[in-house]
This record gives sequence, structure tokens and C-alpha cells, in this order.
Amino acid sequence: MNRIFIVAQSEFLTLVKTKAFLIGLLLMPVIMAGAIGFQVYAQKHSDRDDHKFVVIDHTGVLYAPLSAAAAAFNQKNGTGAVRTGPNFIPEAAPSATPDEAYRLELSDQIKKKALFAFVEIPASVVDPNVETPPAIQYYTETPSYDRLPNWLEQILNEQITKSRFGQAGVDQALVKKLSTHADIAMMGLLAKKTDGTVEQAKKVDQIAAFVAPFAVLFIMFLSVTSTAPQLLNAIIEEKMSRISEVLVASVSPFELLLGKLFGVTGVAVLLALVYFLGAGYYAIYAGRTELVQPALMGWFVIFLICCVLMFGSMFLAIGSACSDIKDAQSMMQPVMLLLMVGYIGSFAVLRAPESNLALGLSFFPTSAPFIMMLRMAMQPTPPLWQPALALAITLLTTVGFVWAASRIFRVGLLMQGKGATFAEMIRWIKAS
Repeated sequence: MNRIFIVAQSEFLTLVKTKAFLIGLLLMPVIMAGAIGFQVYAQKHSDRDDHKFVVIDHTGVLYAPLSAAAAAFNQKNGTGAVRTGPNFIPEAAPSATPDEAYRLELSDQIKKKALFAFVEIPASVVDPNVETPPAIQYYTETPSYDRLPNWLEQILNEQITKSRFGQAGVDQALVKKLSTHADIAMMGLLAKKTDGTVEQAKKVDQIAAFVAPFAVLFIMFLSVTSTAPQLLNAIIEEKMSRISEVLVASVSPFELLLGKLFGVTGVAVLLALVYFLGAGYYAIYAGRTELVQPALMGWFVIFLICCVLMFGSMFLAIGSACSDIKDAQSMMQPVMLLLMVGYIGSFAVLRAPESNLALGLSFFPTSAPFIMMLRMAMQPTPPLWQPALALAITLLTTVGFVWAASRIFRVGLLMQGKGATFAEMIRWIKAS
């Protein structure tokens, strides 16, 4: 056991003392803040072009309010260097009924970048007697740009509704009053206090509901991906330089495997603790002490340890069975897919944390640490039996993977030449 901890200490110090680890530890919060800031900046400044479009208005009544709405929209976005959005510049089509030649001419102008789009509004869209009005046709060369068509849909439908009510003889002031939009305020639940009084529901905090759970998931994913895959490169380098032959003369392959796993696990826990302590300090500084949950942190550390041991053993097994990086790259793809299941599935779980899919991912061994921590950070938290069962499944799976990896590691560590296949690795596991 002492030799295992000596290997673990050496592995831990080797990883922690590297410049790459220290730089990554310090730069990650900066990179995250920079990414968020860039997204905010890009949203406000990336689309500041003039989008000229032609309106073929067969109704004869919609172009004027549309032009006025465009002027208000452009004024709100500003001009010059302080502009925060695009400018929509409408142009009315000739009064004569446009033919196919005119539509073709407009299409050519769009191809030449003289126009951005043109829209054709059928006459019957404002007819109150038409049950199913025809669609408004929007022609463009860049269908991926949805800001202009979305804006047109909103403005035109507002004006179409007004026109229909006006033709039906309904008072416009009454229509505006009766169609006033009502917002939805997301509220929690009421609770009964110990003294019998009722505690009123509070408005749902979006940070606690979505940002904090995703941050927990991201720290888990970052801690695993920053540490476990390094074992594969490390063991291949040791095999290629014949250092592994010297190591097994002093420690057994199983002791070497456990030592490396424990060392990398310590690095992952240290990485997660640093980020959690930083986030906790910021939460307390901002007066959000309710976001600091020591019990959740305890569950996180346990799941993280299991997750790193599980995936670390996979990477060690693959690394020991390969002779160079090229062989390992193709063999590590299934492991990376298993690692990505939890992260990809988290987006569906965020929308429906109590669905059958969320429950299944919570008990699937390789995704359980990610999904269960995400659900435990959300409201309502799952019943205690669910994280307990997920932890039991993860622990059993981790022990199984470590045992299987040790069988592969024992044979593959000293093997040179052609790398092993998955079928050969399975035979090594089954061998007595």
C-alpha cells in the first residue's frame, strides 16, 4: 500500500507542478468570462448592417405601418459607431401588379448584394372573412438569417390583426385594451411554517434554477476531461521510453495502475475544489449564501472520484495495450463517446429533470455522475434513494472497470510492437 501512495504522490506532484496545469487553472475563469463577454459583445455588435428589402404589398394598407415600424426599429438601434443592431430599410414595389419578370429582377439584385430580400404580401391576408389566409412569402439568399423574417412576422401580424378588426367594425381602442399582453412570473410553492403561518411563494431565481446546476455539471466535466485522458499519453510515453520496464521492477503493475489513478484523482479533486471555493467566495460576496451547499459539495466529490477512477482506468487500459499515439487515437473514441453522453444528455435533463430519459441517464454508469449532480443542483431535488442508487451503481461499475483495466494493464504494459485489439483485450480480462 505504501508503494501505491508513493506512485500516487509522484503522479500528483508531476501534474500539479507543470506550467500547463498552473496556467490552465488560472486562465480557465478568464477564458470563461471572456467567452461570455464575447457572446454579449457579438450579440450587440456582430449584426450592424443595413438590410434593404422590397415589399410587394398586394393589400395596399400594410406598407405604410411597416415602414414606420422599421424607422422606429432603426432609431432604437442607433447609428454610426454607437449602433447596437441592424437597420431594416424597406422599399415599396411599383403599384402595378408585379409579374414573374419583376420577381426575377429582384432575385438578381439579391444575388448582386443590391438587396437583402423581398417579401410578398397577398391581398387576402387582411380579409376578415378568410378562415385560412395564404402565407406571406419571404425571398432571400441567406435563409439562416432569421432576425429580419422574425421581425417582419411580428410587425405584419400586428398590423394584419388591426386591419381585420377595423374592417369588422371593432373599436381599435377596445381591441388594444382587450389584447394587452400579460407576463408570466415563475413562482415557487407556498409552505407552512412551524408556527402554523403560511410562507408565501417567492419568485424563481433563474441563477439558482439554471446557471448554478449547469456550473456544477461544467466543473465536473472540466475536472474529468482535464485529468483522466492525460493517463493515456503518459503511459504510452513510458512504454515508448521503456520507463515502464524499470517501474515494474519496483512495483507490481496493479500497484502502478492504482498509484496513477489515485494521483490523477487527487489532481481532479484539487481542480474542482479551487473552482468551487472561488464560486463560493463570489456567491457569499454577492450575498447569495443560499447557493453554497456543503452537502451537495460532498456528493460532488464522491461522484467525481468515481468518475475519474472509472474513465482513468479505461484510458490506462487503452494506453497500456497500444504502442504509440496513433494506435490509441482510434481506440479512445468509444471512451470519449461514453464520456460525452452525460454532457450531451444534460441539455435534455435541464428541460425535463424528472422525465424517463433523465431517470435512465441518472442510472447509466458513465453518465450517472454528471446527470445526478445536475439534478441534485436543481429544484426539486430527486429523492434520496435515487442519488444513493446512482452512487451504488457507479461504485460497482468503477470497481469493475478498475479490475478489468488491471488485467489489461498487467499484460499490455510490457508488450511492444503491434498494439492490441479490443478482442485481444477482452481475452486478457478473461484469462486466469
